[in-house]
Amino acid sequence: MARLKKALDGRDSHILTLRILIGILAIALFYSIAGWKAAPEHIKIDIPPDLRSGSTRGIQERHPFNVYAFGYYIFQQMNNWPVEGIEDYKKQINRLSCYITPRFKGELERDYEQRLKRHELNRTRALQEMPERPYTDKRVYVESGDSWVAFYDVNIKETFRSEIVKDIFVRYPVRIVRWDVDPECNLWGLALDGFYKNPKRLEGNQQENENVQDTSGEVAGR
Repeated sequence: MARLKKALDGRDSHILTLRILIGILAIALFYSIAGWKAAPEHIKIDIPPDLRSGSTRGIQERHPFNVYAFGYYIFQQMNNWPVEGIEDYKKQINRLSCYITPRFKGELERDYEQRLKRHELNRTRALQEMPERPYTDKRVYVESGDSWVAFYDVNIKETFRSEIVKDIFVRYPVRIVRWDVDPECNLWGLALDGFYKNPKRLEGNQQENENVQDTSGEVAGR
């Protein structure tokens, strides 16, 4: 009898141990499912342009090149008036509103009204990067993990009745910020936040020798 009782006690102890283990596994499974449910459906991983030496990137970490490319694309679209600025400039401000902060949108709308009063919108406009001024590390200044300043050296051409009325080179220091407000409207999670300093016109030797991050000076009627 003693041997039988001992065997039964051992069985009961083993069953209890298994029940405790099953309970622990069930709790762990519950937390795993809850964590999986709470995980974001979309994550952003920036891939640098040159992977020959490899790269390690964190989730939500933004590479300066991709920040620069985003800012240039949006800024170029904002300055693309293929028919006439009176219609095109206003249309671009509204169309790209997901990619600009409310503060910068207000600044652009005020710029539109000023240009309209000065009769500077009855023309076409095109902006393109100067071929000899592509992206380099020096062209993006990292303010913080959530804000950057990109320096664009561009050529601006405006025409009126097929005649070129403006053909200049300008450096625009554009501030870009993290803007994860509406992923349905803006998958980049970035937005233009205005000019870091006044844009500066490049003339003569400045086009070759100007320090990239020297943004003193102003361009009237940019």
